[in-house]
Amino acid sequence: MDKKFGPAIEAIKSGEVDLLKSLVARDPSLAGRSFAFDHPTLLQFLVLCGIDFPDKIASAHVLIDAGADIDEPLRAAGGTGHLELAELLLDAGANINGDGRWSPLEEALYFGPPRMIDLLISRGASIHNLRIAAGMGRVDIMKTMFDEDGSLKPEAGTIQWPFSPKDLSDNYTGQDVVNNAFIFACRHNRIAAAEFLLDKGAEIDAMPPGFDYRGTGLHAAAISGHREMVDFLLNRGATIDIRDKKVNSTPAGWAEHAGHHEIQNYLESLAVGRA
Repeated sequence: MDKKFGPAIEAIKSGEVDLLKSLVARDPSLAGRSFAFDHPTLLQFLVLCGIDFPDKIASAHVLIDAGADIDEPLRAAGGTGHLELAELLLDAGANINGDGRWSPLEEALYFGPPRMIDLLISRGASIHNLRIAAGMGRVDIMKTMFDEDGSLKPEAGTIQWPFSPKDLSDNYTGQDVVNNAFIFACRHNRIAAAEFLLDKGAEIDAMPPGFDYRGTGLHAAAISGHREMVDFLLNRGATIDIRDKKVNSTPAGWAEHAGHHEIQNYLESLAVGRA
Protein backbone atom coordinates (compact mmCIF):
# COMPACT_ATOMS: atom_id res chain seq x y z
CA MET A 1 0.00 0.00 0.00
CA ASP A 2 1.20 3.51 -0.80
CA LYS A 3 3.25 4.95 2.07
CA LYS A 4 1.67 8.38 1.85
CA PHE A 5 -1.97 7.49 1.43
CA GLY A 6 -2.08 4.04 3.02
CA PRO A 7 -2.62 5.18 6.64
CA ALA A 8 -5.41 7.56 5.58
CA ILE A 9 -7.08 4.81 3.55
CA GLU A 10 -6.99 2.46 6.51
CA ALA A 11 -8.37 5.18 8.80
CA ILE A 12 -11.27 5.73 6.40
CA LYS A 13 -11.99 2.00 6.10
CA SER A 14 -12.01 1.52 9.86
CA GLY A 15 -13.90 4.71 10.70
CA GLU A 16 -11.04 6.18 12.73
CA VAL A 17 -12.13 9.76 12.18
CA ASP A 18 -9.79 11.36 14.70
CA LEU A 19 -6.82 9.59 13.16
CA LEU A 20 -7.88 10.69 9.68
CA LYS A 21 -8.28 14.25 10.93
CA SER A 22 -4.78 14.25 12.44
CA LEU A 23 -3.24 12.77 9.28
CA VAL A 24 -4.89 15.40 7.08
CA ALA A 25 -3.93 18.18 9.51
CA ARG A 26 -0.29 17.13 9.24
CA ASP A 27 -0.44 16.79 5.45
CA PRO A 28 -3.35 18.66 3.82
CA SER A 29 -2.30 17.33 0.41
CA LEU A 30 -3.91 14.03 1.43
CA ALA A 31 -7.27 15.62 0.67
CA GLY A 32 -6.10 16.64 -2.80
CA ARG A 33 -5.54 14.63 -5.92
CA SER A 34 -3.23 11.67 -6.14
CA PHE A 35 -2.59 8.88 -8.57
CA ALA A 36 -1.27 6.51 -5.95
CA PHE A 37 -4.19 4.08 -6.06
CA ASP A 38 -7.21 3.25 -8.18
CA HIS A 39 -9.24 6.30 -7.15
CA PRO A 40 -8.01 9.83 -7.81
CA THR A 41 -8.84 11.16 -4.33
CA LEU A 42 -9.55 9.82 -0.88
CA LEU A 43 -13.04 11.29 -1.00
CA GLN A 44 -13.78 9.49 -4.25
CA PHE A 45 -12.47 6.27 -2.71
CA LEU A 46 -14.89 6.79 0.17
CA VAL A 47 -17.81 7.46 -2.19
CA LEU A 48 -17.14 4.44 -4.39
CA CYS A 49 -16.12 1.89 -1.79
CA GLY A 50 -17.36 3.12 1.56
CA ILE A 51 -21.09 2.48 1.64
CA ASP A 52 -20.53 0.09 4.57
CA PHE A 53 -17.61 1.90 6.20
CA PRO A 54 -18.23 3.04 9.79
CA ASP A 55 -18.50 6.80 10.37
CA LYS A 56 -18.30 7.43 6.62
CA ILE A 57 -20.13 10.77 6.87
CA ALA A 58 -17.73 12.06 9.51
CA SER A 59 -14.78 10.94 7.37
CA ALA A 60 -16.25 12.74 4.40
CA HIS A 61 -16.61 15.92 6.44
CA VAL A 62 -12.90 15.77 7.34
CA LEU A 63 -11.91 15.57 3.68
CA ILE A 64 -14.39 18.20 2.51
CA ASP A 65 -13.30 20.60 5.26
CA ALA A 66 -9.70 20.05 4.12
CA GLY A 67 -10.57 21.22 0.62
CA ALA A 68 -11.15 17.98 -1.25
CA ASP A 69 -12.74 18.25 -4.68
CA ILE A 70 -16.45 17.48 -4.35
CA ASP A 71 -17.68 17.62 -7.95
CA GLU A 72 -16.12 14.40 -9.23
CA PRO A 73 -17.12 12.43 -6.10
CA LEU A 74 -20.72 13.55 -6.62
CA ARG A 75 -20.62 12.19 -10.16
CA ALA A 76 -19.22 8.94 -8.81
CA ALA A 77 -21.94 8.82 -6.16
CA GLY A 78 -24.51 9.03 -8.94
CA GLY A 79 -23.57 5.55 -10.06
CA THR A 80 -23.29 3.94 -6.63
CA GLY A 81 -26.63 4.88 -5.13
CA HIS A 82 -24.77 6.26 -2.10
CA LEU A 83 -27.52 8.67 -1.12
CA GLU A 84 -26.14 9.91 2.20
CA LEU A 85 -22.85 10.99 0.72
CA ALA A 86 -24.54 12.45 -2.36
CA GLU A 87 -26.72 14.62 -0.15
CA LEU A 88 -23.67 15.70 1.88
CA LEU A 89 -21.79 16.63 -1.29
CA LEU A 90 -24.74 18.58 -2.65
CA ASP A 91 -25.11 20.41 0.66
CA ALA A 92 -21.41 21.23 0.47
CA GLY A 93 -21.92 22.88 -2.92
CA ALA A 94 -21.01 20.18 -5.45
CA ASN A 95 -22.06 21.01 -8.99
CA ILE A 96 -25.18 18.95 -9.58
CA ASN A 97 -24.71 19.08 -13.36
CA GLY A 98 -21.04 18.16 -13.35
CA ASP A 99 -18.47 19.46 -15.79
CA GLY A 100 -20.72 19.73 -18.84
CA ARG A 101 -19.48 16.48 -20.35
CA TRP A 102 -21.09 13.87 -18.09
CA SER A 103 -23.33 14.69 -15.13
CA PRO A 104 -24.20 12.87 -11.90
CA LEU A 105 -27.69 12.28 -13.31
CA GLU A 106 -26.23 10.67 -16.42
CA GLU A 107 -24.08 8.49 -14.17
CA ALA A 108 -27.19 7.39 -12.30
CA LEU A 109 -29.11 6.71 -15.51
CA TYR A 110 -26.17 4.73 -16.91
CA PHE A 111 -25.73 2.54 -13.84
CA GLY A 112 -29.36 2.64 -12.80
CA PRO A 113 -29.93 3.34 -9.08
CA PRO A 114 -33.53 4.73 -9.15
CA ARG A 115 -33.41 6.43 -5.74
CA MET A 116 -30.32 8.37 -6.79
CA ILE A 117 -32.11 9.51 -9.93
CA ASP A 118 -35.02 10.71 -7.81
CA LEU A 119 -32.68 12.54 -5.42
CA LEU A 120 -30.81 14.35 -8.17
CA ILE A 121 -34.01 15.43 -9.93
CA SER A 122 -35.47 16.64 -6.63
CA ARG A 123 -32.33 18.70 -6.03
CA GLY A 124 -32.53 20.39 -9.44
CA ALA A 125 -30.48 18.30 -11.87
CA SER A 126 -31.09 19.49 -15.41
CA ILE A 127 -32.39 17.44 -18.33
CA HIS A 128 -30.15 18.98 -20.94
CA ASN A 129 -29.67 16.44 -23.72
CA LEU A 130 -31.53 13.70 -25.56
CA ARG A 131 -30.21 10.71 -23.62
CA ILE A 132 -31.16 12.24 -20.25
CA ALA A 133 -34.61 13.19 -21.52
CA ALA A 134 -35.10 9.67 -22.91
CA GLY A 135 -33.98 8.01 -19.69
CA MET A 136 -36.35 10.22 -17.73
CA GLY A 137 -39.23 9.65 -20.15
CA ARG A 138 -39.56 13.38 -20.84
CA VAL A 139 -41.02 13.25 -24.33
CA ASP A 140 -42.01 16.91 -24.01
CA ILE A 141 -38.34 17.87 -23.74
CA MET A 142 -37.28 15.38 -26.40
CA LYS A 143 -39.62 17.04 -28.90
CA THR A 144 -37.76 20.32 -28.50
CA MET A 145 -34.52 18.66 -29.61
CA PHE A 146 -35.69 17.93 -33.15
CA ASP A 147 -36.28 20.34 -36.03
CA GLU A 148 -39.51 20.19 -38.01
CA ASP A 149 -37.78 18.08 -40.65
CA GLY A 150 -36.82 15.51 -38.01
CA SER A 151 -33.14 16.43 -37.80
CA LEU A 152 -31.43 16.86 -34.46
CA LYS A 153 -30.84 20.25 -32.92
CA PRO A 154 -27.49 20.96 -31.20
CA GLU A 155 -29.15 20.74 -27.78
CA ALA A 156 -29.71 17.01 -28.35
CA GLY A 157 -26.06 16.66 -27.36
CA THR A 158 -23.25 14.35 -28.35
CA ILE A 159 -22.22 10.79 -27.55
CA GLN A 160 -20.60 10.62 -24.10
CA TRP A 161 -20.13 8.02 -21.39
CA PRO A 162 -18.83 7.70 -17.79
CA PHE A 163 -15.35 6.54 -18.77
CA SER A 164 -12.46 8.44 -20.30
CA PRO A 165 -13.53 10.46 -23.35
CA LYS A 166 -10.24 9.39 -24.94
CA ASP A 167 -11.62 5.85 -25.15
CA LEU A 168 -14.76 6.94 -27.00
CA SER A 169 -14.57 7.53 -30.73
CA ASP A 170 -15.86 10.89 -31.92
CA ASN A 171 -16.69 9.32 -35.27
CA TYR A 172 -20.42 9.12 -34.68
CA THR A 173 -23.53 10.35 -36.45
CA GLY A 174 -26.85 11.91 -35.53
CA GLN A 175 -28.32 8.44 -36.00
CA ASP A 176 -25.96 7.20 -33.27
CA VAL A 177 -27.18 9.96 -30.92
CA VAL A 178 -30.81 8.90 -31.47
CA ASN A 179 -29.97 5.21 -31.05
CA ASN A 180 -27.97 5.96 -27.89
CA ALA A 181 -30.93 7.78 -26.37
CA PHE A 182 -33.17 4.86 -27.36
CA ILE A 183 -31.08 2.52 -25.17
CA PHE A 184 -31.56 4.86 -22.20
CA ALA A 185 -35.32 4.82 -22.77
CA CYS A 186 -35.36 1.01 -22.89
CA ARG A 187 -33.10 0.73 -19.85
CA HIS A 188 -35.57 2.75 -17.77
CA ASN A 189 -38.84 1.37 -19.13
CA ARG A 190 -39.82 4.63 -20.82
CA ILE A 191 -42.13 3.23 -23.45
CA ALA A 192 -43.48 6.56 -24.70
CA ALA A 193 -39.92 7.84 -25.11
CA ALA A 194 -38.86 4.66 -26.92
CA GLU A 195 -41.86 4.91 -29.25
CA PHE A 196 -41.12 8.58 -29.95
CA LEU A 197 -37.52 7.75 -30.86
CA LEU A 198 -38.55 4.88 -33.10
CA ASP A 199 -40.84 7.29 -34.90
CA LYS A 200 -37.82 9.60 -35.25
CA GLY A 201 -35.77 6.86 -36.87
CA ALA A 202 -34.18 4.94 -33.98
CA GLU A 203 -33.04 1.53 -35.17
CA ILE A 204 -34.57 -1.12 -32.96
CA ASP A 205 -31.64 -3.55 -33.15
CA ALA A 206 -28.91 -0.91 -33.03
CA MET A 207 -25.96 -1.27 -30.64
CA PRO A 208 -24.83 2.35 -30.52
CA PRO A 209 -21.61 3.82 -29.12
CA GLY A 210 -21.57 5.22 -25.61
CA PHE A 211 -21.80 1.94 -23.71
CA ASP A 212 -19.12 -0.40 -22.42
CA TYR A 213 -21.43 -3.39 -22.91
CA ARG A 214 -23.03 -2.60 -26.27
CA GLY A 215 -26.35 -4.34 -26.69
CA THR A 216 -29.72 -3.55 -28.19
CA GLY A 217 -32.71 -1.94 -26.54
CA LEU A 218 -34.01 -5.46 -25.91
CA HIS A 219 -30.79 -6.34 -24.09
CA ALA A 220 -31.20 -3.18 -21.97
CA ALA A 221 -34.83 -3.94 -21.14
CA ALA A 222 -34.06 -7.56 -20.29
CA ILE A 223 -31.14 -6.84 -17.96
CA SER A 224 -33.25 -4.21 -16.21
CA GLY A 225 -36.18 -6.57 -15.67
CA HIS A 226 -38.74 -4.57 -17.64
CA ARG A 227 -41.19 -7.11 -19.05
CA GLU A 228 -43.50 -4.39 -20.38
CA MET A 229 -40.66 -2.87 -22.40
CA VAL A 230 -39.57 -6.31 -23.58
CA ASP A 231 -43.04 -6.93 -24.99
CA PHE A 232 -43.18 -3.48 -26.56
CA LEU A 233 -39.86 -4.02 -28.34
CA LEU A 234 -40.79 -7.49 -29.54
CA ASN A 235 -44.05 -6.13 -30.91
CA ARG A 236 -42.05 -3.47 -32.76
CA GLY A 237 -39.85 -6.11 -34.38
CA ALA A 238 -36.81 -6.46 -32.10
CA THR A 239 -34.67 -9.50 -32.87
CA ILE A 240 -35.11 -11.89 -29.98
CA ASP A 241 -31.86 -13.87 -30.26
CA ILE A 242 -29.48 -11.09 -31.33
CA ARG A 243 -26.11 -11.17 -29.57
CA ASP A 244 -24.26 -8.24 -28.04
CA LYS A 245 -20.84 -7.12 -29.25
CA LYS A 246 -18.83 -7.71 -26.08
CA VAL A 247 -19.78 -11.03 -24.47
CA ASN A 248 -21.78 -12.47 -27.40
CA SER A 249 -24.91 -13.00 -25.33
CA THR A 250 -28.61 -12.79 -26.16
CA PRO A 251 -31.15 -10.63 -24.32
CA ALA A 252 -32.17 -13.80 -22.45
CA GLY A 253 -28.55 -14.19 -21.35
CA TRP A 254 -28.47 -10.62 -20.08
CA ALA A 255 -31.68 -11.26 -18.13
CA GLU A 256 -30.13 -14.39 -16.62
CA HIS A 257 -27.01 -12.45 -15.60
CA ALA A 258 -29.17 -9.94 -13.71
CA GLY A 259 -31.28 -12.62 -12.05
CA HIS A 260 -34.45 -11.84 -14.01
CA HIS A 261 -35.23 -15.48 -14.63
CA GLU A 262 -38.87 -14.96 -15.50
CA ILE A 263 -37.85 -12.71 -18.41
CA GLN A 264 -35.03 -15.10 -19.31
CA ASN A 265 -37.43 -18.04 -19.52
CA TYR A 266 -39.99 -15.97 -21.40
CA LEU A 267 -37.47 -14.91 -24.05
CA GLU A 268 -36.01 -18.38 -24.37
CA SER A 269 -39.44 -19.94 -24.86
CA LEU A 270 -40.34 -17.36 -27.50
CA ALA A 271 -37.03 -17.96 -29.29
CA VAL A 272 -37.72 -21.70 -29.43
CA GLY A 273 -41.20 -21.05 -30.73
CA ARG A 274 -39.85 -18.84 -33.50
CA ALA A 275 -37.05 -21.21 -34.50
